[in-house]
Amino acid sequence: MKKVLSFILCILILVSAAGCYPLRVAKRPDTPMPSQDALLTDEPTEEPVMTEEPTEEPVVTDEPVITDEPVVTDEPVVTDEPVVTDEPTEEPTQTEVNDPTPTPKPGTDTEAPTAKPTHTPKPGTDTEAPTETPKPTPTPKPTATPKPTATPTPKPTATPKPTAAPTATPKPDFIFKTYDIIHNKEYTESIFAKKKLTMINFWATWCGPCIEELPYIQQVSGEYSNLQVLTVLYDSNDNGAVANATNIANSLGLTFPILRCNESIKKAFVNPYNIQSLPVTFFIDQNGKLIQVVSGSHNLAQWRSLIESML
Repeated sequence: MKKVLSFILCILILVSAAGCYPLRVAKRPDTPMPSQDALLTDEPTEEPVMTEEPTEEPVVTDEPVITDEPVVTDEPVVTDEPVVTDEPTEEPTQTEVNDPTPTPKPGTDTEAPTAKPTHTPKPGTDTEAPTETPKPTPTPKPTATPKPTATPTPKPTATPKPTAAPTATPKPDFIFKTYDIIHNKEYTESIFAKKKLTMINFWATWCGPCIEELPYIQQVSGEYSNLQVLTVLYDSNDNGAVANATNIANSLGLTFPILRCNESIKKAFVNPYNIQSLPVTFFIDQNGKLIQVVSGSHNLAQWRSLIESML
């Protein structure tokens, strides 16, 4: 205990010798010691003003801070009133600020901002007028699609069967023009086309065998539907021959035509085939072509056999 008291007493003596005031030393330990010259003068000395060194930590306050020196801080100081400084400044410009963001305390975790900062236009710059959102164009109501009308399908027309091209009629072997001695009816080579087979018999009023076979020729003329019978009076140019032939025809009941032997008949039959004896018979087809020439007189059976072989 004595040692402690002795230590304190020594300190007080040292302080008094140095011209310092113990109370001031206790209050401001960092105050510099006054010099000996200052202590000997009667002039008052200005007590140095201790200013606190700026700290790195930002000052958080709800009230505006009035200070002679600028406050050094990492974050901007948000105040409701302009900062008063000793230096003359231009008229303060009023800037729009967002809501003050509380300065986080050192050592605390801060959350990352969730919303992107908005761009604040500078004062005096023109701002673009908000673009009017175009109204959607009303969709027109769909019009009713007319139902398709059934198109009548044309009925197929029957295709006509091709007709065979007409074939040229072959030129007949016999071309003539004469008349019937009883009815004076005209006959030509066109008569051949009426039947499949035409029988032309040459006879004369002075030919006995000719007159004998006339009844057989009359009979076969009615037995075959595809057969037509003609006769030629070879002596028709003789005097009285036509009258005699008419009487014979009437007496025998002949119904087939009896033709005059004129120049066209001679040119078509007599001269080409050199007829010098009677009776002579020509068989001609439907096209006027000669099938067969038969000489002499024949009975009924013989005529039938000949005719049937050619039909």
